[in-house]
Amino acid sequence: MRQVNPVVVKERKKRILQAVIHQFIKTGRPVGSNLLTEDYSFDLSPATIRNLMAELEEEGYLTHPHTSSGRTPTDKGYRNYVDSLREIQRLVLDEEDRIRSEYDVRIRELQDMLVHTSRILSGLSQYTGFIVTPNIDKNLLQHLELVKIAENRILVVLVTTTGLVKHKIVESPVSAEKLEVLTRMLNAKLRGMSLIDAKRQIIAELDVMERQEKELMALAQSLGRDLFTIEEDIYIDGAASVMTLPEFHDYEPMRCLLRLNDKKGLLRQVLDDDHSTGEVKVLIGSEASCAEFKDLSLVTSVYKDGDTPIGVLGIIGPKRMEYPKMMALVRAVSHIVNTMLAKKDNDEGGMSGHR
Repeated sequence: MRQVNPVVVKERKKRILQAVIHQFIKTGRPVGSNLLTEDYSFDLSPATIRNLMAELEEEGYLTHPHTSSGRTPTDKGYRNYVDSLREIQRLVLDEEDRIRSEYDVRIRELQDMLVHTSRILSGLSQYTGFIVTPNIDKNLLQHLELVKIAENRILVVLVTTTGLVKHKIVESPVSAEKLEVLTRMLNAKLRGMSLIDAKRQIIAELDVMERQEKELMALAQSLGRDLFTIEEDIYIDGAASVMTLPEFHDYEPMRCLLRLNDKKGLLRQVLDDDHSTGEVKVLIGSEASCAEFKDLSLVTSVYKDGDTPIGVLGIIGPKRMEYPKMMALVRAVSHIVNTMLAKKDNDEGGMSGHR
């Protein structure tokens, strides 16, 4: 019996696996050898294709639903497919222009841009878009403003170097004159300090300044308790946009998507990975090490302030997605967000740290 060169067999399997995944992504139905014989130019007999598909199944790249004679990709099969995409198709120019036009609105604060970005990712992918706010340790204090707005009420505005702005009204009888002195002193002492360190330092600084004044200490305690605790948050949009897909007729993955806003720790757990390279990453099903994501794929990238990664954005959808297109979309949005962040300090029409 003539032996086929192992290199040839390997290449045939690769092409068949890609064809199965391509067809399954397109139709959502198990793929049989007859369809591959008819629709793809393999120049192989149906029996050879069946044998190669069987080998791919034995090797863990395909699986065989008991209700069908066709096969579907496994997580391992999807991973092989994604890794084999040597050149991720770039979005055509009009698509990139379309994405940029979505940002042609007056965005004055980082939070506005984060919400807008999750909506853009969802709208263009038709899946679930998300973006994670900058890491806590990247949030350094840029400016603190204390403004008396009523007899016993003070508006406090905190701005971080990443562009996050936090507003808080606190109860305090401290006079406007003392607030002005406090504002200058706190900015001089705390500017450039991480929010965690600033929270520890603020009481000590006020204690040194006015040890005997209880009202100042009460204000310091209020600031430390309520203002210097900017936690990482996740903006999610379009969780219901995938409900019509066959994969989500099972309630469990849909329940997971709809509860992401309540269980952000799940997504944080999945995203706790090294993104230092800045490359687009793909997590497929069980690779997410989180049972709730076993039927989903995540395509993610970091966004940066200068050269420093400060957060993560991406899309969540079914494993049966057009990976080249989704990866190109995430890459393009990440690049645009990076550009906007780079301009935030010099562009008066963009995000502003000061009102």
